[in-house]
Order: sequence, then structure tokens, then C-alpha cells
Amino acid sequence: MKEEISKVRLSYGRAISKRQFMDRFYEFFMQSSPIVARKLAATDIEKQQELLSQAVNMVILFPQGNRIARNAIKRIRESHQRDGLDIKPEYYSFWVDSLATALAEHDPDFDGELEQAWRKVVQDAIDYIIEGY
Repeated sequence: MKEEISKVRLSYGRAISKRQFMDRFYEFFMQSSPIVARKLAATDIEKQQELLSQAVNMVILFPQGNRIARNAIKRIRESHQRDGLDIKPEYYSFWVDSLATALAEHDPDFDGELEQAWRKVVQDAIDYIIEGY
């Protein structure tokens, strides 16, 4: 897993350095499902982009057992429960697919192998969040 995490961190650095990365992610995410579009309709996207940038970093650190990442993902888990934002487990695939699409567009080294590394790394955090639903 360490090798995948290292590749993912470098990939995220390349993608996030492009100004349009977050904008494109949210375009893809909003288009991924009418449910997602409704959930995000009243959201301050600029603020959400800042939160997403931090959250992706925490998701990458989560499988390593990083304490700060664990606490951050725990807060996401709590806020995304059915009694909170009510983010159903099946919605996370929209997020991951949108992230992969944006990464493919903004990371020149993105390929099928790197996509699989991304999916493997983020799945740990997603599984943890879903368990709290």
C-alpha cells in the first residue's frame, strides 16, 4: 500500500497544481447524478473546494494510520451519517468516479494503473465513512 500512497500523493500534487482541477471535479461531480446536483445546489462551491482539497489529503493519509487524518475522516463520517447530511453509501462511487475523471484530465501521468492505485487508497476512508452510515 505504501507504493500506491506515494504514487497517489504525487498524482494529487500534479493535478492540484492546475487551477482548474477543483472546478472540473465539481463539474463532473454535479453531472454525475441528479441526486448529487440536488445535494450540492445550495452549497458554497468555493468553500467546498477548499474543504475538498483538505479532505483528499486526509483520505490519502488515512490508510497510513495518520492520527490527524483519522480524526478528519471521523468528522466526515459523523457529518455524512443519515442523521446529518444523509450521504448514502451508493453516492460515494459518484465522488470517486468524478475524482478519477478530473485526475485523468489534469495529471499528465494518469493511466489505468494509477487510477487503480487511487481507487485502492481512497477506498479505506470511504469504507470507514460508510460504516458510520
